[in-house]
Amino acid sequence: MRGKSWIIVCVVVLIVGILLFLFRDKILKKKTEVSGSEGTETVPVSEFPLQSGSRGDKVSKLQRYLNNIIQQAPVVHNQLTVDGIFGPKTAEACGIAFGVSECSEANYKAYVEPYKG
Repeated sequence: MRGKSWIIVCVVVLIVGILLFLFRDKILKKKTEVSGSEGTETVPVSEFPLQSGSRGDKVSKLQRYLNNIIQQAPVVHNQLTVDGIFGPKTAEACGIAFGVSECSEANYKAYVEPYKG
C-alpha cells in the first residue's frame, strides 16, 4: 500500500508540473486595467517591445528621445507630440532611429534610459 501511495503522489506532482508548464504564460502574465474612451480593456503589464498601442511613461521618454534624434536628422521631420501613446508617428520615428517600427528593451536601455532630455 505504501508503494501505491508514493506512486500516486508522484503522478499528482507530475500532472501539476505539466499543467504549470502548459499554462505558465497565463499564470505569470499579470494583467492591469487601462481605461479608454470606449471602456476598460485588459493589457499585459509587460512593456517591451514598445510598439503601436503601447502607452505610459516609457513611451513618453522614448518620444522625447526621438524628438532629439529628429532635431539632429538631416531630413526635416515633424516633432512628435509627447503624449505617452505609441502611434504611427512614433513608429515612423523609431524606424528612423532604430531601423524598425518598435523599440526593444535592449534599444530602450542602451539609448533611451541614458537620455537626459
